Amino acid sequence: MKQKLTNNLGLKLISVALSVILWLVVVSIDDPVISRTFTGIEVEILNADAITSQGKVYEILDGSNIISVTLSAKRSVLEKISRDYIKATADLKEMTILNSVSIDVRTTRYSDMISSITPLTKNLKVAVEDLEKRQLSINVETVGNPAKGYVVGSNNPSVNITSVSGPASIVSKLSRAVATVDVSGATSDRRASSKVVLYDGNGDAVDTSQLSVGVTDIIVDVDILETKEISVTAAISGTPADGYMATGMVSIQPDTILIAGSGSTYRTLESITIPADDVSVEGASEDVVNTFNIQDYLPGGIRLANEEFNGEVTVTAYVGKLENTLIDVPITNISIDNIPAGYGASLIDAGGTKRIEVQGLSENLALLNPAQLFGSIDATSMTPRQIHEGVEGFHNGSYDAVVRWNVPAGITVVNSSMVEVGLYQTPDAVSNGGDGTSIVAAPGDAGGGQQTE
Repeated sequence: MKQKLTNNLGLKLISVALSVILWLVVVSIDDPVISRTFTGIEVEILNADAITSQGKVYEILDGSNIISVTLSAKRSVLEKISRDYIKATADLKEMTILNSVSIDVRTTRYSDMISSITPLTKNLKVAVEDLEKRQLSINVETVGNPAKGYVVGSNNPSVNITSVSGPASIVSKLSRAVATVDVSGATSDRRASSKVVLYDGNGDAVDTSQLSVGVTDIIVDVDILETKEISVTAAISGTPADGYMATGMVSIQPDTILIAGSGSTYRTLESITIPADDVSVEGASEDVVNTFNIQDYLPGGIRLANEEFNGEVTVTAYVGKLENTLIDVPITNISIDNIPAGYGASLIDAGGTKRIEVQGLSENLALLNPAQLFGSIDATSMTPRQIHEGVEGFHNGSYDAVVRWNVPAGITVVNSSMVEVGLYQTPDAVSNGGDGTSIVAAPGDAGGGQQTE
């Protein structure tokens, strides 16, 4: 038996060796060491407070925080490994003066079966800058147009300020924060939820991925107001310079405005008047032109509806030079009023007309018709007295009287207009022994003047 085992011992050893070698070759061919690259591995940042505690912020450049990693191991091992088992880290405490941090990679499982593990991106590239904080007012803007006859009124955001912090290079460029509400076709107040968008000085929206923004969404209430057109008027005050007068004409440009509002004040408002105290022609010798902002005269809660109109209204108060002229008024247009009882009165030697001097603007004088002017004399203070006893036809008394002329607006009589008035007893007042005077008939030389009893 022993002899059989030792027969051809060398050949048998060679055969065993060849078998082992063959087994190793077969195993090697069936489960070889291979390499596989895993992509999209995110680098975990360690010790970020090493930068942030200094009042600074950092930014990962060139996407260097998303890397690919190559693993070498037997096929059977690699088949068990997924991307989730690969962990990449970068410790910001180890950042170099070139602002780069080496990336360390490892597997969380089968690490003792990995032949090698290599990140294709060796270093994390980092930009470091100062941290800046700001507060921005949130402006509400509307898009679209309300229905015809309506405009956008005031707005009330639920929050009107937001805080922003981040890299100084970004925060310093921020210009405004805007919440937008669509009011297309609106006929009543509108409430909406709106995102807060940050804009730079060029009006471009800013990427906020590197910023910390306090308020990102708000609720906005927007008032929708009715509109209507009302007139603009103006009163004037003051006295122009000597020889001049206000024509009474005032021009206003524009003389109507479009307003928006609500409530009883809005519904009853039909016009806006610029008060006389604001439009003065005192001492003026030419037209007076003033510019007002009509918004200063609008009641509370009412506003201009046309956004293209700045509210400026030009008021011109016209002033003209006075002229004098002589006109002849028919004497029959002069009446005598308040004649004492028992007496009659008439004008003496008055002629057919009475010439008076009047003053006014040329355009008013041109329209003046003497036949349409009337004057009156008040006989209340005239005391009857006999100046020629027993002579029929003589007046009992004569007086210089002032005629009060009824002239149109804008016309004045320059001087007092004096006429002589005769006062006489009427037949009904004859007395036979009372004072011895005889009956005095109505005078025959009344000069065609009006006789009033």
